[in-house]
Amino acid sequence: MKKNRILALALALAMLVSLAPTALAEDEPIHISVAGYMFGPVDNEKDVITPLVEKKLKEDHGINVDIEIVYVEQANYAEIVNTRLTGGTAPDVFLAQSATALNAYYDQGVIKTWSKDFFKENAPAVYDFIENGAAYGDLKGDVDQWWDAAMKGDEMIVIPSFKPDGSMPYKTLIYRGDWLDKLGVTEENLPKTVDEFVALMTRFAKEDPDNDGQDNTYGMSITGMKALFGSYGIATGFSGSNTYWINKDGKLVNGDVTDEAKEVVTLLAKMYADGLIDPEFVAGKESVEGSYWAISHGMVNGLYGASANASIDHYRLKGVTSPDDAGGRCATEYWAVNGEDSKFVYAPWPKGPNGDYGWAVGYAVAVSESAVYNAKMSDEKLATIFKILDAFATDDDLYMLAAYGIEGEHYVKNEDGTVTRSADFSNEGFNEIGLWGCRSLYGADRAFSQTSYDLVFYNDKSIANRLNWFKKDQYNSYIQDAVSVTLPSNDLFAELNTIRDETWVNMITGKVSLDTWDDYVARYMAEGGQTLQDEANEWFQNK
Repeated sequence: MKKNRILALALALAMLVSLAPTALAEDEPIHISVAGYMFGPVDNEKDVITPLVEKKLKEDHGINVDIEIVYVEQANYAEIVNTRLTGGTAPDVFLAQSATALNAYYDQGVIKTWSKDFFKENAPAVYDFIENGAAYGDLKGDVDQWWDAAMKGDEMIVIPSFKPDGSMPYKTLIYRGDWLDKLGVTEENLPKTVDEFVALMTRFAKEDPDNDGQDNTYGMSITGMKALFGSYGIATGFSGSNTYWINKDGKLVNGDVTDEAKEVVTLLAKMYADGLIDPEFVAGKESVEGSYWAISHGMVNGLYGASANASIDHYRLKGVTSPDDAGGRCATEYWAVNGEDSKFVYAPWPKGPNGDYGWAVGYAVAVSESAVYNAKMSDEKLATIFKILDAFATDDDLYMLAAYGIEGEHYVKNEDGTVTRSADFSNEGFNEIGLWGCRSLYGADRAFSQTSYDLVFYNDKSIANRLNWFKKDQYNSYIQDAVSVTLPSNDLFAELNTIRDETWVNMITGKVSLDTWDDYVARYMAEGGQTLQDEANEWFQNK
């Protein structure tokens, strides 16, 4: 018996010796490099956040990692990442940036894939959060779309964003308040139909609303045109981007080649001939290169009276979010140019002959800021990353640390459930100390948790301000793309958009007869429109 005990002890010691190297290796932290959305580089000497995140992950969740924050300039993000992928030096975690880029990464085999069961096993809380329709179940109807965006066949390739603000109305129609006052138009009498809208644009152009005695004003520019397309049920990409697909009697068609589009282009040609549209709408005095994108310089500077270039929050009034709230970015620009007492008016979208109105709205699912994972990483590392994702979803203190910093130093909690960040830091300054460096590890711009969603959306006063306006009839834009995925031949849109833009501009300005519309449609379909339409309908029938 004693001999058997000695033999058993010897065998046990031998096993421990043989296992020792593996155990030591497992004690080493797993290195994870992350290149998320950053405003500026992290300064390792000043980074107080990442070491605390690593410490908390290890002590509270048993996850031993060494997180390296990799700064990639957003302006050249795709180019830089692609170069590093080619050279074999790409980070473990980087951004998809778009559905097109995501598909390209997948086709090239440079990103990791995994099964739904693997995801559920390693991030069960996040899995349940998605399946339950996010924080309050209000996205339950979008769960299938989330999985469609996450997967290629039976494999997952990305963890998409899942947020109600993605499907919230965004743009709004804005009028110059002083011009309305000059013309005696009250907010109760703002245009509600296309005819009333055109009538107001006529008055803006012909009745000297700026009171300078000169014929130098117009009704609108390019975004006013887009508002009119909305009146006919079309969310157009004119000029520059893709137009939404619409469902016509069970078949998907692109709005660019519909009878409704022809009606609007015909209307715009007449408005242009009548002098209601800024003649330089193509070059544009709305978004001016080098300035903040949402500012409509033509409207702010009194060239025309209507714009849909920005959101209600861009034109947020003073004091909405706090007593010292100076107003939205476009509002402050408007006041700086026109005086502190000048006003602008949020307006209803004009309704078309079939009762349509509004601007485009998006989906609650997106991949633009979602993370993808380098194909070179091991399954063990990917499992660790998903465990970190789950930790952020279940540990509010961990999320607050990574997203807001140290309480009392980088932010304070307010009684109303909001958070005020320290004014001592700019966005670049926050990045410098490590804040937001882990955002691609906790899930794009927020974690998959109720606390995160409350802070970023539900308790946000600027969001509430927008939602209150969007509850009003004809302020709630609603046009949604009937195709929620990237089509296989999506690249064809680049040439098709050029054909559309050049043709419509020439039709609107009178250089090309509207009688050639059928020729335009035939060319559009022959140059790739038919291919895309076939792909759209195949997806639609099989989804």
